[in-house]
Amino acid sequence: MDPSTRSKASPSPVDMSQAEEMIPGSTAASSTAHLQPVIRQSRREPRSVSLTPLLCERWLGNADTGKDNRAFLESNIDLNQTLWQLVMYCFLTGFTSAPTFLACYIWAGFQTGNLVQLSLAIARLFATSDRTFHKGDQQALTSLISFLLGSSLGRIGDRVGPKKRWWLMTSTFIMALLTMAASLCAHFSGDASVAEYRTEASWSNAKGMAALGFASASLGLQGIVAKRLNSQFGTAVVLTTVWVELVNDPKLFALKLVKTRDHRLLAVLFTFLGGMCSSGIVYASSSAVAFGACTGLRLISVLMWLIVPMEKVSA
Repeated sequence: MDPSTRSKASPSPVDMSQAEEMIPGSTAASSTAHLQPVIRQSRREPRSVSLTPLLCERWLGNADTGKDNRAFLESNIDLNQTLWQLVMYCFLTGFTSAPTFLACYIWAGFQTGNLVQLSLAIARLFATSDRTFHKGDQQALTSLISFLLGSSLGRIGDRVGPKKRWWLMTSTFIMALLTMAASLCAHFSGDASVAEYRTEASWSNAKGMAALGFASASLGLQGIVAKRLNSQFGTAVVLTTVWVELVNDPKLFALKLVKTRDHRLLAVLFTFLGGMCSSGIVYASSSAVAFGACTGLRLISVLMWLIVPMEKVSA
């Protein structure tokens, strides 16, 4: 047989593969059938994903997230989990009071002393021929009135709920604004931050008196906010009640953790530390810088209310 004729008669390998593909049930046909969907999937073009909706959902939130956030802010806080927020309040009490005493010998939060000082001014009218209203008495009156005005803002909390998270954050932010105003007034008053003698007190002009007033108002608001939380810290402003209850605690010398005793000790300790840190800033720089640092701490205190758990609703 002619070789050329033999080559024409015998099918080529390509023809055999084509023939196997045409035969149903063959190995090639079955393998092709199994591979065909995989090949189609691999040839599918990748879908483009837009980051804009994801970012909007992440930062703005959807409708459900907005409702959850609103419910979280309107919820009552767990009063048993407010330890470090109130400790921060005590620290800020000392931090706010130090600049006012160094400048004009007036405690921004100790209104008992200011009230007694005003009574001495009235008594002086009958005991001596002095009929002048001394600058120190004016500053005591300014601090007292400002403290009462700041504390009166607590009526808003009584109306909306003193344990509401949004109210606690808002009231603390208002305290920060009042402290910032005190910093600006102290800076532009031009008076010295430290008075050398009680008879030559600083903050004798209107801007200095305004600095004292704003500082006292911030502590007045802080006092009513802390008092409504009904904790061992009291008002977190005046420690007289804390001292009395501390020394009469039946477990004062117990060698174990005692909530009533330990919380009061923390109040005393952090008020002391706050005054020491603030006075260090005043001596190193000025009272305006100390109030500025206090404003920053107030803003941190605003955020601290976010980590307090919600009040557990009893079934």
